[in-house]
Amino acid sequence: MNVVVALFRFFVVYLALMGTREIWRDGQVEDLLYFTNQSGILLAVVMAWAGIASLLRRTQPPAWFKGGVTLFLAITGLVAYFVLDPEAAGTPDLTIGLTSGQIEHQLNPVLAFLDFLLLDPHRRTRWRYAWWWLTYLLAYVTFTTIRGTVWDLDYPYGFIDLDAHGWGGLLLNVVIYGTGFYLLGLLIVLIDKRMPKRARFGTPVAGSS
Repeated sequence: MNVVVALFRFFVVYLALMGTREIWRDGQVEDLLYFTNQSGILLAVVMAWAGIASLLRRTQPPAWFKGGVTLFLAITGLVAYFVLDPEAAGTPDLTIGLTSGQIEHQLNPVLAFLDFLLLDPHRRTRWRYAWWWLTYLLAYVTFTTIRGTVWDLDYPYGFIDLDAHGWGGLLLNVVIYGTGFYLLGLLIVLIDKRMPKRARFGTPVAGSS
């Protein structure tokens, strides 16, 4: 079963790499500005680590890292569904009959959560991790705001566009989204604590919390 688990994880790595190929293949490092791409690269890293660990019966990635990536992918999917404009009609397929948006915004978040739910050992996370994960998001908003104001460059997402919302609107959005993301992080921790300690499939070697 560990081999099957590893193959599943390597398939997720493939999807994550396909979704971010403009960065690592074409050298478009400016695309790293997008949270979706950052999450995709983190997903490729953690799934490659976890897949190799499953195959070789080595220690799995630490819970704070795996849980954080799961949260970031969940945020990617939720923001794409509820906030961003739909993918343009006629977008060409990227691989296996799916477009880039379908892979990055729909499939990868679901696969990341299923991996966390079914293939990971549980009861390793701590409540404080929700704060740790939130600092990454706050740092992201801080960076994009400084980038936009100092160098007068475009903002990656409309809901954190200082020019469109002003300081009051931006801070309000940060509070609203930040609160939602923090609660979502707490939900990730709660799910981990309520799940059986052993993984549902495979026999992973639990790493540090």
